[in-house]
Amino acid sequence: MIWLTWRQFRTQAVIGLALVIAVAAAYLATRSTLLDIARDSGYTACTADCGQLASQFVKTARSGYLGKLYQIGALVLLLFPALVGLFWGAPLVARELEAGTHRLVWNQSISRNRWLGVKLGGIGLATATVAGLASWAITAWASPLDKVDGWVTPLTYAARGIVPIGYAVLAFVVGVTIGMVLRRTVAAMAVTLVVVAAAMVGGLFLREQLVAHSTYQAALPADWDGGISLSPDDPSHDIRVEVEPPEVATWVLSNTILGSTGAKYHGPYDPDYCGPHATKGGDGPQGCRNWLTAQNLQQKVTYIGNDKFWVMQWRETGVLLVASSLLAIFCFWWIRRRVA
Repeated sequence: MIWLTWRQFRTQAVIGLALVIAVAAAYLATRSTLLDIARDSGYTACTADCGQLASQFVKTARSGYLGKLYQIGALVLLLFPALVGLFWGAPLVARELEAGTHRLVWNQSISRNRWLGVKLGGIGLATATVAGLASWAITAWASPLDKVDGWVTPLTYAARGIVPIGYAVLAFVVGVTIGMVLRRTVAAMAVTLVVVAAAMVGGLFLREQLVAHSTYQAALPADWDGGISLSPDDPSHDIRVEVEPPEVATWVLSNTILGSTGAKYHGPYDPDYCGPHATKGGDGPQGCRNWLTAQNLQQKVTYIGNDKFWVMQWRETGVLLVASSLLAIFCFWWIRRRVA
């Protein structure tokens, strides 16, 4: 049964192996160039107040082909689960059920459980291996850039660490499950693509619930810089103030300006200091900034920092593997009760 499964899956296995080799070769061959840029920019040797050097390093690294490699790496790992579900999972059982070839195996003293178990176990392990090796190569290569930009930003996070393994395994089992239920290869592939895409989008909302959020709250400093939006024709004199979050806030969930009462601040502003008819506080928007500073405003930021990266990774991967296990159990139940 193992040999039969290998013969059926060998084309996909070769493609997966080729993908891993190509990814590893491309990223390991160019990692030294990325490290050279970090060293030449002064970022590697920096120990304090490295913000400007870090920005220069990232700007230089992303301006050439390394920037394209960074984007391609994220895209590969984000698309890989969908491709696994589409081409590895959905056709695996659906094709045999559609053609009726599964009966030939079952009539040769091979039980349904063994037939399905070898397919789920063997190809599921291959899926996890390919996803894990590709993620390892890309995560290691991109770590100098991610150290600056942050590991927990939504798109970067989903293409780093062990989470790609969880999504790839889930996509594979989803494809097998849908193929077994529908028994039509093309229909199963289409439905699998939709379900896997929905699962990955749902992951964006799931992961922010997996860890406790951090909060930053402080008064606006005298030299604060940010955006000011107002309408001179608004009789209520509403004003909107936007200030960049602190560097520690990698994944910002909310960024709010609070008034002296603790409520969200939206004015009213004083038209003598703010707006096109302002006559006090100095020229231009600086006078309005000075007036706003005097209003005892505070910035409150709710965020998830880089220190939560591995906690989120393990918890989200655990959720994905539990979901995969439940679907696998359903597959074993379905094949015994519903598949003739």
